[in-house]
Amino acid sequence: MAALSAGAAAIHFAVTFEHFSEYSLYGVFFLRLATNGEEHLLYDGGNPAYQGLNPQDPSSLVYAINVTGHAPILLGAMYLMPDGVNGPQVGGGLTRWHSHLEVCQGGQIIVAGFNVALRGPCDPSTWKDQYTTQMLHVWVVPYPGGVFSDDLSTAATTAAGQAALAETKPGQLAP
Repeated sequence: MAALSAGAAAIHFAVTFEHFSEYSLYGVFFLRLATNGEEHLLYDGGNPAYQGLNPQDPSSLVYAINVTGHAPILLGAMYLMPDGVNGPQVGGGLTRWHSHLEVCQGGQIIVAGFNVALRGPCDPSTWKDQYTTQMLHVWVVPYPGGVFSDDLSTAATTAAGQAALAETKPGQLAP
């Protein structure tokens, strides 16, 4: 039940802003991760409501940006736990809370496996590899691997974007 509420909240939140570019006008989100045809927009403010599994305030919205000739399409939300806190297993083994390894390469913090630089520099001589906080994806469109899939491959993103377009009725805006 919580997953459905989270998905519904993500859709409600996303339609509040009709155009992808409007997020920058509000100054509370920034582009954190752009890889494999996706962009994650993360909350960048001091309100703790955007941490944890809070359906009304997702930590991040995830968009497909690799759909040729189409504006970014909302795929789902990502929830981030506070540092050192495990995510609640509301769906048992189906809720795949996970972390990503951060390494220091060339003075930049890089998400290992994605080759994406995060904000802020690092000193390779003193850096100790670390993991991100735990996160959970909740997809609001048909997504390979299911509603909580942690597959962020180009193939999964492309399939989800195409599935969202296929569900759109003539004359209706895509999600």
